[in-house]
Amino acid sequence: MTRPRGQANLPALAVALLVVTTTAGLAFALADDAFAGATRDTDGALAAGVADRLVAERSPLAARANVLDRPALDGTDADRLAAAFPALAGTDFRVRVGGRVVAERGDPTGGATVERVVLVRTRTERTVTPPLATTRVTLPRRTPSVGLRLDPPNGTTLTTVRANGRVVLHDPDGLAGEYEVGTSRYATTTLAFAADGPLREGNVTVAYRPAATTKALVEVTVDG
Repeated sequence: MTRPRGQANLPALAVALLVVTTTAGLAFALADDAFAGATRDTDGALAAGVADRLVAERSPLAARANVLDRPALDGTDADRLAAAFPALAGTDFRVRVGGRVVAERGDPTGGATVERVVLVRTRTERTVTPPLATTRVTLPRRTPSVGLRLDPPNGTTLTTVRANGRVVLHDPDGLAGEYEVGTSRYATTTLAFAADGPLREGNVTVAYRPAATTKALVEVTVDG
């Protein structure tokens, strides 16, 4: 029995439709994977760029390259970071330092995460009231500046303060009160006081802020 030509073509048409449908589905899946891959690549590139700038010397959070400043970290938030790094505009992001979230915007549950190892610097103020029998005192830790409170006894004029031999304060009529002087953070500081009479413990108080550093992991997540 001979089938009509239309009926004979039905199986071929069904196979053709199946092939077209399968091909289209595969094409859409590949396109979706490609788009997702491109998005991940974009998020990764942005996260890497922000992470590199975050730990660079000119970063608003850095004390120097690869050393972040604890007070700066404590004082930042998502708005400040977005203003400092305009590439973050319009994206969800999170920045963790040492496992603690320091800034977050939106819900960056996907995207890409880039990590950098840094040091975090913390300064704690310490005060020394040295016995001045020798009119010199060496600080136990390096510090970029010292605060001085000078209160010489009656009848004694304190005229000069030196830091590592360099004159940092001088007044021939006498120094008294509170002063802030810069010192080298690369060398241990020795202070010397010149006066026309004896200085005793309590006549000079030195406040300094030595740095302590700890290693931490910076994690920058961007989900565009």
